[in-house]
Amino acid sequence: MGHFEMIDLVSVIDACTSDRVAGHCVSMARAVEELRVLTGDFVSPDETVANALSAVALGRGCAVVFDERAGADILLTP
Repeated sequence: MGHFEMIDLVSVIDACTSDRVAGHCVSMARAVEELRVLTGDFVSPDETVANALSAVALGRGCAVVFDERAGADILLTP
């Protein structure tokens, strides 16, 4: 999980999880931005932040949408 506190990661995932017909879904674009605001870390690469958040999201049974890059539409499900 890198240098991020677990409580921060869980808080962001909980705040960014959307209920959908297919289950819980987390937008990485939104989650990455929320974690940056929460922690003040605007230096870590997006990939590092998204990897830490996606591991927590998948562990909590959420589908993850990697939409932080233009044209990206990769979906991971637990």
